[in-house]
Amino acid sequence: MRNVLLLSLIVCSLFLYGVCEEDDDNDQIIGGTLAPKGQYPFMVYFRNTATGTLFCSGTLITAYKVLTTAWCFPSSLPVLDVTAWMNTVSLNPDIDRVVRRVIRVVRAPDYNPVTGMHDIAIVTLDTPVFSVRPVPLAFGAYVNAGNTAVVTGWGYTGPTQLSTYLRHSPITIQPKSLCMASFSNSNYGSPYFICAASLGVGSCSLDAGSPILLNGNQLGISSRSRCGGGEPIVGVDVRAYQPWILNNL
Repeated sequence: MRNVLLLSLIVCSLFLYGVCEEDDDNDQIIGGTLAPKGQYPFMVYFRNTATGTLFCSGTLITAYKVLTTAWCFPSSLPVLDVTAWMNTVSLNPDIDRVVRRVIRVVRAPDYNPVTGMHDIAIVTLDTPVFSVRPVPLAFGAYVNAGNTAVVTGWGYTGPTQLSTYLRHSPITIQPKSLCMASFSNSNYGSPYFICAASLGVGSCSLDAGSPILLNGNQLGISSRSRCGGGEPIVGVDVRAYQPWILNNL
């Protein structure tokens, strides 16, 4: 969920490599509750090793691979300066966390940061993770507007309050026309996206790459939102990328 320009400037100053969105876009997750430890072990947060700060999220989909957005890994970000943390609900180190170094990022070849099209990437870890259950992908799932999904993520819970613990919340799948109108982007009506929104719930750029889950399976990847309760979330529809994902595992 995204707030005002002032917060955007504050958040942008905290992270390297210009990993910020438009001026009306900030970095928080609003609504929901703290996620129980062990419910989403596949949740990944990417940490800049130089600053020790979170900058994006993702999901473990195989022992070696993490699914996220292409936006999270601009070409200016050296992948060797990034670690992936999982099997934890806390941004602070704990004894159960699993940490791996990022060694490679493959973005969708047609990714366009201006239009938001094909905002998907697969990250390769330096060594496999066998102790953490990957998230199943919702290939073949049938989804209607009105279905209840779940969003998870770290980030701000308000203008200045950064949550150090993973949060989750139910959210409703919406007609794509809602996201098209909210962001004035007709591309969001294409088969490559899903749209979700619920009163008081949302995600932000620190939650970019987080999953939209349907019945425990990953249906979408949080790609675009505004920091405000009830603002819609544009999610990359993983079903549209099944061949590409499978070819890059």
